[in-house]
Amino acid sequence: MNAKDQIVSKVSSFPTLPVMAGRLLTLLNKPDVTGAEIGKVIQFDPALAANLMKAANSVYLGSSHEVASISEAVFRLGTKWVFQIAVSSLIYSNLRRPVGGYDLSGEDLWRHSIAVAITADLISRQLNHKDVGVVFTGGLLHDMGKIIMGEYVGESFEEIQKLVDDEEISFEEAERRVLGIDHAEIGAMVAENWKFPVVLTACIRYHHNPAAAPEPNQSIDIVHIADALCLMQGYGIGRDGISYRPDPDAVTRLNISNSILELVTSQLVTALEEVDNVIKEAPVAQTAGR
Repeated sequence: MNAKDQIVSKVSSFPTLPVMAGRLLTLLNKPDVTGAEIGKVIQFDPALAANLMKAANSVYLGSSHEVASISEAVFRLGTKWVFQIAVSSLIYSNLRRPVGGYDLSGEDLWRHSIAVAITADLISRQLNHKDVGVVFTGGLLHDMGKIIMGEYVGESFEEIQKLVDDEEISFEEAERRVLGIDHAEIGAMVAENWKFPVVLTACIRYHHNPAAAPEPNQSIDIVHIADALCLMQGYGIGRDGISYRPDPDAVTRLNISNSILELVTSQLVTALEEVDNVIKEAPVAQTAGR
């Protein structure tokens, strides 16, 4: 079995999407879903409910008075934030695994993932992008393929890095050359196993190379730029981080100015602290049924 086949075989053993996250994903994909329906699911997971209550009372989300019930929390947050916080809580343990091949600790990977998710959200607000929930989740999960790829990258790191240095190619292109597949594709395969929407899977698959997508898509471009921006700011730089830069075509398609990027960068520090506290200080949601 070659390296690619070994790596792909690991996808099926990757933890399945927690039952609660799957139920919420199904609900939140319904265009006519109500806050009451969402609340009925959340109320049976006390830890998740605690996370949502904390978020609803967060300064970052503009709270003006205390929220005291799940239904009120869902109403205040809206379906976008409910899903963001739910997925963040429910897969938290998976994203906190160290990935030695990329020289990333569990904390590094989590920090980068949440930073990209928040940056994507902030960019979406500036651009009035409609699929804000998609880009947040895409940002959060864009690098989960590294969890599977880590050991293989570690074993082949010198060969991969030599290609990067000698041919001035990106790290993930060197991954593909040496291992036959890259972490973005592996992450997308996991997302497909989790039955994520097509556009969300595409955000993960093309987050380093939006030009490879079958057709231009703003959600992919936003996740791509958010990822590059966070790496340039030093959030989660591993062995591969310094070789990534934003695709100029993606910047042009979004018509995103330097002033917007500077504003987003300045907002990220405060936003990261607030949302990080929402996830890390509240009880970790139950993962039974995984």
